[in-house]
Amino acid sequence: MKKTEDKIMDLLDVTARLSKLLKQENAILATNKRANRIKPFQKEKIALSYAYEQQLQTIGNEEELKDIDPGMASRLRDAVTSFGLLLEENATRLKAKIDAGEHLFRIISESAIDHQDKTAGYGRSGATVSNKRQAYRPAVSVGLNQEL
Repeated sequence: MKKTEDKIMDLLDVTARLSKLLKQENAILATNKRANRIKPFQKEKIALSYAYEQQLQTIGNEEELKDIDPGMASRLRDAVTSFGLLLEENATRLKAKIDAGEHLFRIISESAIDHQDKTAGYGRSGATVSNKRQAYRPAVSVGLNQEL
């Protein structure tokens, strides 16, 4: 069975690797470029997140942590705090990109609906037709082909 210090070192290693990946992802998300550039990170991010969760579970209870070196405890505390801040930034940046995409799609679809209504033509009286009971017009199709 591993000693507590070895388990903490494993956790620190996984935390450092995951933090580095999140810094790279956050840098990409901070730009105005396409967010699909983060896609290559996803498999590694999932694997490291799973490893992080596993490492947390293997450390055990607080009783074991009370006996560790104060320097190691400080390193662990700093790493977990820093990782938490990176994770919050990542969630905020991802949400902003998703919201921007949804907002753009909503603008495009509303514009398409407005355009479709404006091209309805004229009725028998010469006025523009606003009656929804008109001849069939196919719906305007809009889609975005980008994954985040």
